[in-house]
Amino acid sequence: MIRSTQSTRSTAQVQRPWLTASCERLLLRMVPSARETITGPLPAIPRRLLIVKVFGMGDSILIRSIIERLRERHPDMQIGVLVGPTTREIMTANASFRIHQYIPRTLSIWSAMRMLKDIRKCNYDAILNCEQRSLAGSAFLALTGVPYHIGFVPIADTPKARFLTHAMRFRDDESVWESFVRLARLVDGDLPQKFLPTPPQLMTQAEEWAHLWWKQNLGSAPATTVALHVGSQDREFSRWPVQRFVEFAERARVRNGRLSVILTGTAPERELIHAFIGMFSGHAIDASETGSLMRTAALLKRCSLLVSNDTGIMHLGAALGIPTVGLFGPNSPRYWAPLGPRATYVYDTKVACSPCLNLYADRWPLRCSHSEEGRCMRDITVDSVLTAAKRVIVGDWLN
Repeated sequence: MIRSTQSTRSTAQVQRPWLTASCERLLLRMVPSARETITGPLPAIPRRLLIVKVFGMGDSILIRSIIERLRERHPDMQIGVLVGPTTREIMTANASFRIHQYIPRTLSIWSAMRMLKDIRKCNYDAILNCEQRSLAGSAFLALTGVPYHIGFVPIADTPKARFLTHAMRFRDDESVWESFVRLARLVDGDLPQKFLPTPPQLMTQAEEWAHLWWKQNLGSAPATTVALHVGSQDREFSRWPVQRFVEFAERARVRNGRLSVILTGTAPERELIHAFIGMFSGHAIDASETGSLMRTAALLKRCSLLVSNDTGIMHLGAALGIPTVGLFGPNSPRYWAPLGPRATYVYDTKVACSPCLNLYADRWPLRCSHSEEGRCMRDITVDSVLTAAKRVIVGDWLN
């Protein structure tokens, strides 16, 4: 079990840039919590809006959908985005936004001052900060002089609200997507309350690259292709065991002999990918070296099914409309279930410490606290994943 919210915070701060972590510690000591928040919409639709999402590739897919809806409703709105290394591609693809980039590994007082100057000269009317945490980031953005600052505050009291003009407190009964939509409605109160994320618009170059890759790697291969995402960034306890992915693929191959597997991932996840390929008796291809997220998306569009740990790839596949099964243990699908016309999830565990990840309560453990690490993911059975896949696939190729 998680010992306390505070201990979890301090553990999570180890991975943050020293400047961010130091500022956050100082703010927590010096700035009192704020209980009251303004929850009504802005007095007018902003002409120039800065949208902030620097962490979370999966989040960026959802936020980009909201941006597209705002642009559709307000074609004259000038939009800028503040992005990080993992969110830039989705947030800026096929767009003419003004781009401000946060790079954690090079963050310094001087780079922060340059960013501040760059944002100030754009004369934004409002900031829509979609980061769920980011006390230091909210304080930094308050220095830009932008009149209105909209952002999240956790369920517990926090100093963060003191740096926002309009704050939305998380509600435990809402998904992250619903929370993002409710936050955006503070910018535009007439934004629909319910709509699904839209598929990211793929560039022609990405589609052409995927066509050639497919021809070279799968041109003469079986017709049915399953994508698997066996990694989970650096959170080992969020992974379904590779052996279970192999067993799932073997059993799917028994049901459909015309089956190939492609494995998505990043460079640090290639060891897991190669372990899968070494154990699987069928045709499997490493698709981790695509070079861009848009190319990966173009490959996923050609697949009959995606099975993924709870990652940004899971959200990407669901938004693209691919039959998608997300696997959950440390995180609750109540908040993070994949959203799309053919998306579902498996959450089989009953261990008392799950879910241990809870952004609404500001809990972000870096390690599993269960005596059997990753037990909640090990509770997911291959039968459960097969059953879930049958609910979303097109046709009966898994029967």
